Amino acid sequence: MIKAFLQRLLSVPRDAFRLWWLAPVIPLIAVIPEFVQHVVEIRIGMFESQEAAKALSDDATRWAFGYAKLAGYLIAILAAARFWAAREQGLPWYSPKGIAWKVFGIGLLLNALLTLAIAVTEEPLKAAIGGTAFDLVSLVVNLATLPFLVLLVAGLIGDRTATIGSLYRTGWGAALRIVLFSAVVLVPLMSLHSLNHTLAFGAHPALVWALMVFDSLVVGLLAAGWGTAIHHGYQPLEPKPATEQA
Repeated sequence: MIKAFLQRLLSVPRDAFRLWWLAPVIPLIAVIPEFVQHVVEIRIGMFESQEAAKALSDDATRWAFGYAKLAGYLIAILAAARFWAAREQGLPWYSPKGIAWKVFGIGLLLNALLTLAIAVTEEPLKAAIGGTAFDLVSLVVNLATLPFLVLLVAGLIGDRTATIGSLYRTGWGAALRIVLFSAVVLVPLMSLHSLNHTLAFGAHPALVWALMVFDSLVVGLLAAGWGTAIHHGYQPLEPKPATEQA
């Protein structure tokens, strides 16, 4: 089991890179709006200094392109997860046929309700019990509701057998793998993403442009890797018996 886990873990960064030539349009969905926003940031002087970056972080023009960037990033993550699932289903990655829409819809609804509940209760609860206790409660809630996230993933992957009850009984392994595999992608690439911006502050314009081109590619790899981690994390380490697959 440990060997299978490590093999699956190592397959995440490998397959994230493979996605660039198997379906390059997927990472490009994240890369292009990311680079367009960087063009705007450079032109408004955001990289002249860290002080300028702070002053312009809420610039309306920057955020007009920022929303498109976030949308592209999310779409690329979902498309990457779908790519590997569709590959197993013998479908093109952009086909919606393989999605378990009922499961996906229930997962989406549960996560939306959870997010709304947290938003409504966060400030009153924090004021009532204090910041430290609130952080502990938040951690417990996040762990207890991990199956909500897994149900959303199950629908996206196309697992029509998944229910919230079944995932509370047997979905903790998938939840843990999704979290760990995602961390393998997020920790190094988000660190590199931050480093690119730090190096760009006050740098020569040619270096700033080079760093932002590179950073856009990093974001594309990040989206491809996170989607891959979600898919690979959900899949069981050992193939299901033929009777379960039928």
